[in-house]
Amino acid sequence: MGTRRREHQTLLEITTLSLRHGHDLHAILDATTVAATDVTGAQYGAFFYHDRDEKGDRLDLLTLAGALAKEFPGAEPVRHTPLFAPTFTGAAPVRIDDLAADPRYGRGSTGGVPRNHRPVRSYLAVPVTSTGGRVIGALLFGHAEPGRFDDEAEAAATSAALGAGIAIDNALLLGEQRAARELAEDREAAAAAAASRTALLQSITALLSTSATTADITSSVPRAVAEASGCVSAALYLLDDPRGVLTGHCHPPLPADLSAALSSIPVDADTPVTESVRTRSAVVFTHDDAARYADLRGLDPGAARSSLAVPLVERNGRALGSLIVNWADTTPRDDEVALFSSVAAQVSLALERAQLLDAERAARENLAGSVAALTDLARTLQSGLLPQRLPALERVTVAVRYQPAVVGAEVGGDWYDVIAVDDGVVFVIGDVQGHSTTAAGLMGQLRTAVRAYVSEGHGPAAALERTNRLLVDQAEELFATCCLVRLDQGSGTVTVATAGHPAPLVADGAGLRELEVEPGPPLGVDPAATYPTAAHRLRERSRVVLYTDGVVETRADQLDAGVDSLRRTVADNAGSPCEELANRIMASIPHRLDDDAAMLVLEYTGPDTQLEEAALPLPADVRAVAQSRAFLRTALTAWNAGELLDEAELVLSELVTNALVHTDSATGVLLRYDRTARRLTINVQDRSTRHPRERHAGADALGGRGLGIVETVADDWGVSEEGDGKTVWAELAIDGG
Repeated sequence: MGTRRREHQTLLEITTLSLRHGHDLHAILDATTVAATDVTGAQYGAFFYHDRDEKGDRLDLLTLAGALAKEFPGAEPVRHTPLFAPTFTGAAPVRIDDLAADPRYGRGSTGGVPRNHRPVRSYLAVPVTSTGGRVIGALLFGHAEPGRFDDEAEAAATSAALGAGIAIDNALLLGEQRAARELAEDREAAAAAAASRTALLQSITALLSTSATTADITSSVPRAVAEASGCVSAALYLLDDPRGVLTGHCHPPLPADLSAALSSIPVDADTPVTESVRTRSAVVFTHDDAARYADLRGLDPGAARSSLAVPLVERNGRALGSLIVNWADTTPRDDEVALFSSVAAQVSLALERAQLLDAERAARENLAGSVAALTDLARTLQSGLLPQRLPALERVTVAVRYQPAVVGAEVGGDWYDVIAVDDGVVFVIGDVQGHSTTAAGLMGQLRTAVRAYVSEGHGPAAALERTNRLLVDQAEELFATCCLVRLDQGSGTVTVATAGHPAPLVADGAGLRELEVEPGPPLGVDPAATYPTAAHRLRERSRVVLYTDGVVETRADQLDAGVDSLRRTVADNAGSPCEELANRIMASIPHRLDDDAAMLVLEYTGPDTQLEEAALPLPADVRAVAQSRAFLRTALTAWNAGELLDEAELVLSELVTNALVHTDSATGVLLRYDRTARRLTINVQDRSTRHPRERHAGADALGGRGLGIVETVADDWGVSEEGDGKTVWAELAIDGG
C-alpha cells in the first residue's frame, strides 16, 4: 500500500472510531492507539494526554497498546529532555532508528527513557494537536529491534495523530454538548440544537466514509449540511488552481442572478469565501457586513441574513476551498463556528482522499487507453502480416481462422499461409514463442522466408532447414514451431514435415487420424537440425486440419482436454464444409484463450487420377543401375505400361548413373504412374544439394551425354531439393498423354 493510501486508511479508521465512540474520550484514544500501533508496525504504542489541574499542566499515560502498564515506570516522563521535548512541545515528529546509539538517549533519572522501561531500539513519536494548534498529547511507538520505522510509518503515525486531534476535539465538543444537555434538560430548545449538531457531525462522518470521488462529496455535502443544521443553504467552493477560480456547488441551487456572480469566483475577488481561503481562518459575516466586500455590493442575498465561511485546508497547508453555511435569522455562535470547523476538517480529509482516488482513476483510464491503442496497432500489424488473400485452388477449398487471446493485451506470432507451386500446393501453420510486437514482427519474417523457399522449389524439409538456419543466424532469443503440408491435388499425395509443431489431423471415410511424421526440433534452436518428412495419400474426399497450440492448450495445463475436444469436433463434423467445420472448432474450444489461436482447414475433393507408386532403395555402387532397371521392368509390367519401358529404362539408367558419378550417393528410386493420364514420373534421390548441369560432350567423348539424353527423351524433367539432398525427376507419357 502506498504512503498516501496508508495515511488515508488510517484517517478513515480513526474517523470511524470517532463516529462509533462519540464522546467517550478514553475509548477513542484507546482504539486510536491500537490502530496506530498496528499501522506503524510497532511492537507497542502509548498515548500521553495533557490535562490541567490546580498545579498547571499534567501529562498522563492514558492508554497502551501491545504492552502492559506494569512494564513502564510509574513516574511521568521527563518532557524537557532532548529526546522528548520536540514531541511534547509540538515541534516535530521524532524518529530514531537505534535509540541505544542516539546521544539524546540518557541512562540516569534525567535521561531519555528510564532504566526499567520496556526494551526499545526503534523509536517514533508524534505530537497530537487540536484543530486550534494546541499540543494536547503525544503518540509514542517502540520496537525492540532497530530500524523498524520508515517514512511510510512516520507518515501513518502523523495521520493517526491528526485524526486523533480531530477525534479529541469532536469528543470534547460532544462531551460539552452532553454536559450542557444534562445541566439544562428543561431547556428543550437548547437540547434540540445540541442534538442537531451531534446529528450533523455523525451524518457528515458517515456520508464522507462512503464518498469515493470528489463529485460524490460536492453533490452530497451541501445538501447534508443544509438538512442537518437547519440553515437556509450551504455550499462547497473548491479551488481550481489552473483557472485561478473557486467553483461553487450549492444546495439549494443559487437563483439565476446570484449564480452568474457567485457560481465561479476568482481567487483574488473581495468576498468572504476568498478571504477564508486566503487567511485559512473562519469568516463570520451578516447582511450588514456585505457592504465591506466590494464584490458583494449590489447583490441580493435573499433569505440569507448571516453566513459562515470555513476554509478547507489540506494537511500540508494547501487550501482546497471553503465551506459556506447561510442562516435566515441567527448569527453563528462560537460553538457553531467550532462545529463547522470540525465539519470542514473532515471534508478536507475526504477531499484529499477523493482527489487522490480521482487522480489514480484518471491515470488508470489513460493507461488503459494507451494499452488499447498500442494493442490495436500491434494487432493491425499482425493482421497485416497474415495473407490477405488465399490462392484459388482446383480441388481444394480452404478456411482459415485467427483468434487473439482474451487474456492480456499483447499480440502473438501465430501465422498460416497457402502457397501454390507448380506441382501442387503447400499449406503452412506456425507459431512464434511469446506475446509481443517482437514476436509478431518475427512471425512476418518467418512467413516470408518459408514462402520464398517453397516458391523456389524446395520441399517441406529443405524449406524448414533453411528457415531454421535463417532464424539461428539472426541471434533472436525467440523460437518458433512450424508445420508444412505439401499436397499434389491430382494424385492426393501428401508430404508432411514439422518443426516441433502438432501433426495435422485428417478425417475421411476411414475415420480420424494424424498425418504422422517424426518431428524435428523447433526453429531457432539447433543450427544443424534436420527435418524428416513422411508421405501419405488422400484417396478420397478429406478434411485436413492444421492448428497452433492455442487451440488446445491453456495455462491450466488442459492439453489433453483440448486435444480430445478438437478431435471430437473434427470427427463429428467431418462431412461439413470447411468454413462450417472451422466455425465449430473455434466455438467448441473448452477454455478461454490464454494464447493466440490460428487454424487452417482444407477440404480436398479427392484425387482425379488413379496413381500407382513403387519405391526401391539403392546401393551406392554400380549395382544400383541394374537393380533399378529390373525394378522398373517389374513395375511397368504390373501396371500394363510396357509401351514406356524402352524410353523409361534409358532415362532411369542415365539418372542413376549421373547420381553415382557426380554425388556418389544415389539413395533410391520412386516411380509414380498416373493411369488416367498414362504418365510415368521417375524420381532418383541422392544426398547432394548441388544441381546437375548438362555438359556438351565431343564426338569422341565416352561420357557427358546423360542429361542430354534425358532432355531429349523425357517430356519434362527437373530438380527438387529435400533436406540435405535432392530429387531429380523426369516425366514420360504414352502417346503424348
